[in-house]
Amino acid sequence: MDPIVILSAIFGLLLACVLHEWAHARAAYSLGDPTGKYDGRLSLNPVVHLDPIGSLVLLISSVGTMGAMPIGWARPVRHDPENFRDPFLDVALVAAAGPSINFILGVLFACAYRAGLPFPLFWAMLVKMNIGFGLFNLLPFPPLDGWKMIQAVLPKDVSRSLRDLERKLGNHAAPVILVLSFFIIGPYVISPLFAKIMGLLLGY
Repeated sequence: MDPIVILSAIFGLLLACVLHEWAHARAAYSLGDPTGKYDGRLSLNPVVHLDPIGSLVLLISSVGTMGAMPIGWARPVRHDPENFRDPFLDVALVAAAGPSINFILGVLFACAYRAGLPFPLFWAMLVKMNIGFGLFNLLPFPPLDGWKMIQAVLPKDVSRSLRDLERKLGNHAAPVILVLSFFIIGPYVISPLFAKIMGLLLGY
């Protein structure tokens, strides 16, 4: 295995996951909920954000797919919808903050790749990991961000039912849902979209 691939996967893991979760906490704090701040999640310290098992899964999937299909999870950022002015919209905005920062990072690293900086494989891997991680989190399944984002456009009673369902499923069901989403939905939804975005950003 090319050491550049492993190095970029580790570095990409730290950036993609840590900034993703930090963005959730920052967005929630900006919208009036200090829960993430009290939990120490406004920090960029990887220790407060990374989940050991989820990080290992993300690292292995990133190396195994050359960054094309990263799957994994970090420690979720807690938030209290009661602190928001518009609980349904603001929860969706907080959820959108995570993938948004991944897409921004992907574009920035694509600029570095296009600029011809040394170690093009390193920059390409960082692009792939951030774009892939951002796309995966947009899937509308709990506990992914897409699940919370769709609740802003659904009738309030439906959204409440979806929140109740997520609470009933609990954290133990999350890894199972993530893996099933990766193998069942990923190849048909994420992969084609990912390929088109890579064509735009990296030229292949």
